[in-house]
Amino acid sequence: MKAWVMTDTGSPDVLALQEVAMPQPGEGEVLIRVRASGFNPIDTKIRAGLALIAPASGILGCDVCGDIEAVGPGVSGFKEGDRVYGMTGGVRGTQGTLAQYQVADARLLALAPASLTDEQAAAMPLVTLTAAQALQRLDLKTGDEVYICGASGGVGQMALQLAVAEGCRVTGSAGSAERVTHIEALGGQGILHSQAADLVAEGRTFSNLLDTFGGESLQMALQLAAPYGQVATINARAQYDLAQAHAKALTLHAVFVLLPLLNGQGRDAFGKRLQAVAEQLDNGRLQPLATEAFSSTQLPEVHRRYEAEGADRKLVIKADY
Repeated sequence: MKAWVMTDTGSPDVLALQEVAMPQPGEGEVLIRVRASGFNPIDTKIRAGLALIAPASGILGCDVCGDIEAVGPGVSGFKEGDRVYGMTGGVRGTQGTLAQYQVADARLLALAPASLTDEQAAAMPLVTLTAAQALQRLDLKTGDEVYICGASGGVGQMALQLAVAEGCRVTGSAGSAERVTHIEALGGQGILHSQAADLVAEGRTFSNLLDTFGGESLQMALQLAAPYGQVATINARAQYDLAQAHAKALTLHAVFVLLPLLNGQGRDAFGKRLQAVAEQLDNGRLQPLATEAFSSTQLPEVHRRYEAEGADRKLVIKADY
């Protein structure tokens, strides 16, 4: 089969389209014929050698939408031909999704939302699971208020929607007026990033906060946190001044959604969560993310473009090898 293989760490030039052996499903696994692979920023970090969790196969890609081609022993709930989606690999011992076929742990999968295209479905798993895990750590209840630093990105949009669906009140920041409008269309109260300092000056605080950026965004979240409040962050990979956290007796939650892929623990929860999300997408309670799709031959270009200018929508690689 054809697959994109990371031949070394470095620039996008280390990505090579190669012929590799077809994987075979083992106990508890299924073989997926990939339809689309979702791109995530972690892919560039692994490729560049900044995140030391590269897959042994050299094949990147965490998110997938595809059809089950074969079912291994011990698998229940899936059959050949099922269209599925999930965050299934691309780190350490798990083959990534940037290939014609992938073997995946069936516990990580759910039936793909029928109302979404392959590209839309492939864009959802990592950001949705990250958002859900962060909200679970905050243990929000109906009527709670949460502030999201970066509510217009992939994780932010899904966290906003999941919180609103649970009856929470959400205030979220974004980098442009257009994105603020989008936050409000999803049911939140939107402000510009620059207005967060105004909230601090006014003495406004929140008991529950989610930071989706790290860096200065996390420091702002600490400023906005109320005494005895809690802050979840998806980017704690840096040194931070936690004086404010100490002074306010805050609880800080570091969210690392790839951990179950690395240590094998908690995988059941991912498939179950994605099945619930698929139902919410199909009944209209959640909205899919805006996507931009690329041909499989354009993978190095996608990496270069993201590193040069970022992305205002989820990038997806079609499996048109």
